[in-house]
Amino acid sequence: MRMSLTRTFLPWVLVLAITALSGDRARGEAAAPPPKPSTEPENLTPQQRQQMTALAKQALGTDPAASMKAVKELDALGEPAKPRLQNVVKTLLLRDRDLVIAAGHEVGDSAKAKALGEEIATVRKAARENIAKLAHDETMKVAHENYDKLAKMQALLNETFVVRDAVRTALVRRAPLWELWTKLGGTDPKLTAALEEKLKGDAVALLGLSLEDVLKIPEFGAGGEPADPVAHEYWFYGACRRIEAYNKGLEKLMSAGEFENLSCLNAYRESLGIMPLEVDPRLLQSARRHSKEMVEKGYFAHESPTPSEKTLMGRMRNAGYNNGRSENIANGSASGKAAFLQWFDSPPHHKNMVDAGSSAFGVGQWGSTWTQNFGTSPRLMFLDPAERDKQVPVKGEIVPPHGGK
Repeated sequence: MRMSLTRTFLPWVLVLAITALSGDRARGEAAAPPPKPSTEPENLTPQQRQQMTALAKQALGTDPAASMKAVKELDALGEPAKPRLQNVVKTLLLRDRDLVIAAGHEVGDSAKAKALGEEIATVRKAARENIAKLAHDETMKVAHENYDKLAKMQALLNETFVVRDAVRTALVRRAPLWELWTKLGGTDPKLTAALEEKLKGDAVALLGLSLEDVLKIPEFGAGGEPADPVAHEYWFYGACRRIEAYNKGLEKLMSAGEFENLSCLNAYRESLGIMPLEVDPRLLQSARRHSKEMVEKGYFAHESPTPSEKTLMGRMRNAGYNNGRSENIANGSASGKAAFLQWFDSPPHHKNMVDAGSSAFGVGQWGSTWTQNFGTSPRLMFLDPAERDKQVPVKGEIVPPHGGK
């Protein structure tokens, strides 16, 4: 399967990619709004023109949800906005059409991607079964072999999903856009009913799902996990990318080593088919405080000599987090990846890192001393960004990053 499309086709993919909650979606340079149609009413006020221009720019931007919201707002402006709206809808329909056609030429139908998906599912199952019995014996060697194998397979699978998931997003919004195009009386030789039906058929063949099943796939956080294996692959890929984008937005709170450790861990969980963890600032602080104290007081243990910080659960509660699950500590690693591999080679720490019951994460680096904190609270990324810090504030001292930034 050729993957050159992931380079040459990247601008379209960025425009259509499914993205993270709370607006942290895949960003790229937004396409310029279409020129003002010559048929636009001349008696529009400057405010109306400014509003239409802003909405048109948003509609052709990089965020699919924001794009459709802007299209609806343009439509709600009524007759004065009709020429501008028609231009926007035509641009989106043609852009998505080109995406589907180019993707079809590049990756063909879904057969190869399906085979790869089935292969990685088999390896994932074997890897998880091996982790369940992990010890300092042959099982650790097998864990490393599975780690290397899954990393390569996941990279290949994600390359197909960059394109295929963009096509899925285009297909989902195509129906409302086409309905609006018809209502506006739009005409274009590339946008006929016959060509539209063929395009939908091509997209369905590429995705390996019926249009009905494509439309049923919920956004991460907006519904349960799909039971159909193929639909679940799309759902899981979208969920992983949204968590990734959310965590990227919190990178400024972390040292370079801490963020590297998070990235290594979540890449491993994704390759195993286990949901990645989201960064929780409270766990970030509880972990960093513990690493700092271990260095400054010259000890290395889960139990602190400071009475108020004695237990790992107490340390998490002191930072404002009440649903702690587990903790890993390490000493002597110079980088986030080295710390990850150090824990990887220890069966109990390894199992903590891939525990499917955990949803939240914080990692604290102080020089070459590391702490990972895991929790089970509902994901912060589903909260309104403006309310998030108010509802879940970090308690106690805010310790800045150390040793990598």
